[in-house]
Amino acid sequence: MKLTTIIIDDSNIQRLATANLVSKHHNLELIGAYQDPIAGLNAVNILAPDLLILDVEMPGLNGFEVLERLNCNCQVILYSTRQEFVLSAFQYQPVKAYLTKPLQISRFEQAVEKTVKNQSLRRGVQRNIETFVSMEPIARAS
Repeated sequence: MKLTTIIIDDSNIQRLATANLVSKHHNLELIGAYQDPIAGLNAVNILAPDLLILDVEMPGLNGFEVLERLNCNCQVILYSTRQEFVLSAFQYQPVKAYLTKPLQISRFEQAVEKTVKNQSLRRGVQRNIETFVSMEPIARAS
């Protein structure tokens, strides 16, 4: 299963490094990487990726403001140079992991595996709901 992925990070170096990690991961498909948080948010709301990798500290809109304006049901991996945002990060339902910069490959892999497992569960539940809804009613015996 490949998760469509968008990155929003104002740092050119970190965005490119993250895009490199995403492109090398067999479960991820990069569909966009944005420096501007507003442009990135618009892309997320239009493209509805499975996963958003989001920097916390950005000018214009910070990562938490982006989360508050999401109109899609994507999972989120937040990251920052500062550890102090961890507690705030998990107050947002779509946040599945919080990583510190520079990203460590092993921690990135763990976060991705967590989101892949969660996505599998989501898709399984969605299939079960669709199956249940499409079932014909059982005729009652008279």
